Amino acid sequence: MSYSLLAGMRVVDFGIITAGASTSAILADLGAEVIKIEGPGYIDSFRVWTGVADAEQWWNASPHYAFTNRNKRSFCVDIKNAEGRELALELVRRSDLVVENFRTGVMDRLGLGFETLAAANPGIVLASISSQGATGPEADSVSFGSTLEASSGMSSLIRSAAGKPLISGHALNYPDQIVSLSAAGTILCALLERESGAGPIHLDLSQRELTAYMLGEFIGAGDDPSVAGSVERGPGAPAALQLVAATGDGRWLALTVPSAEAARRVCAGLGLAEPLERGALSERIGRMTADEAGRRLQAAGASVEVARTAIELARGDSEYSPAFGRDPAGGAVKGLPWRCGVEAAGIDRAAPDLGADNRYVACEVLGLDPGRYRELCARGVLATEPRSRSRGDA
Repeated sequence: MSYSLLAGMRVVDFGIITAGASTSAILADLGAEVIKIEGPGYIDSFRVWTGVADAEQWWNASPHYAFTNRNKRSFCVDIKNAEGRELALELVRRSDLVVENFRTGVMDRLGLGFETLAAANPGIVLASISSQGATGPEADSVSFGSTLEASSGMSSLIRSAAGKPLISGHALNYPDQIVSLSAAGTILCALLERESGAGPIHLDLSQRELTAYMLGEFIGAGDDPSVAGSVERGPGAPAALQLVAATGDGRWLALTVPSAEAARRVCAGLGLAEPLERGALSERIGRMTADEAGRRLQAAGASVEVARTAIELARGDSEYSPAFGRDPAGGAVKGLPWRCGVEAAGIDRAAPDLGADNRYVACEVLGLDPGRYRELCARGVLATEPRSRSRGDA
């Protein structure tokens, strides 16, 4: 079962792809009722994904969508229609939080900007997760995880052998993952503030700024992030040496030798000449298996981890908690990054099919009579399939 920390709280979720949808998924894991809003003319881009186009209901077949939207309900309503927009506002009146990560200004153009939401519900919290924030010279910029890695400075942390900055790539988009964790924590703080009488509250969360925050230790120390984790550290730095090295059995070890004393012990334990050098250490590690090198380096005082693949983590080959969970149907879902107490939270429900909870939201939450509900379905204000294969344009 999911945690009960946010039980009784309702979230209206306009989040898409990762940054917004993953933020609201964390809230769902904490026990909130998260109602994901999509429209027949605008669906989450993760539903439109390579490899599912030939499925009978392709919009419900994407594993990428399922991976990020567990524990949610789905309400497919046309918010560009006046009646549909009023249904969305009525849901806001009966909710505690709205999450969105559209381009800056989209919510206003849809008639669902902060002032409108606050007028409908004076106690609402709106979390806007945008690329560059709601104000400033780049507020209108469109970005992706890869471009955020570059603009925030994060790509300078990892470089190729030729010195070229690298990005985590389409399959990961690391900033989207860390932003969802930061956003979820900030939202919890805002909800606590609201309990003390504040409200309505609009959180302006810039993905670029939240990603740059991860470089704080380098900025504060005056270090050049482009050399972190790849070369020897200079005098006064927090580590004597950091290295990623190949082992003799085809694995990779990431290690930190935290001090000069530890460097001396590593030299003694591996039969290396002092001072400890990266080339000599890499060569010696390359003659050993990952297990042998790990044991000997740890015994000498180094911090060592094997670089594991995503497949290994998914299979549970590591002694650590899996990076992925499983929904009730057995499908893979994004893992939970924390625990409340000893037991890990479970997944109560798989990611919903489009509009799967239309009747529940319309009749039970909003109080519409069945006849009115059927009428809205007949006119396409409520739907269970998209109008086209395009994700649309909010």
